[in-house]
Amino acid sequence: MRERVLAIVNLIAKYVLGTDDAPISEQELVTELLSVGFEAEEISDAFSWMEAVALQPSPAAKTEPVALEQPTYRIFSREERQALEPEALGFLVRLRTLGILSDAAQEEVIERAVQSAEDPISLQEVKLIAALTLLSNSSNLWQREIDCFFDSDWTRIYH
Repeated sequence: MRERVLAIVNLIAKYVLGTDDAPISEQELVTELLSVGFEAEEISDAFSWMEAVALQPSPAAKTEPVALEQPTYRIFSREERQALEPEALGFLVRLRTLGILSDAAQEEVIERAVQSAEDPISLQEVKLIAALTLLSNSSNLWQREIDCFFDSDWTRIYH
């Protein structure tokens, strides 16, 4: 069930990021998701999860962009290593090293992932949590980077 809810979150995120000026209708999203075979309860769970992640207070909520500083190195605790699959840990390290996530944003992603972990969190789940964290902290400032890491296209980040 969790995979299906995350698939819905992924589709919603792609739909939202794919629209430039057109208003987004929740009803339109729900209708489209129902038509491709998702159940109403799963769709509701996905919206609830996204709302919970977006409304969690950010430990470093700032209104203006901050210049990226030199990356720091973080040691993951045993609980964090157990809650995150190795690919997900590597992905977080890569985002921090590239300067896409600040230390505070990385901590926020890790905290949210560990809190929601019933099973080890996969790479795709960490991508969703990171995208939602970046979106909730800085609206469209990181849209290009989010598109790049959903598509696993690291070359566009450098150019």
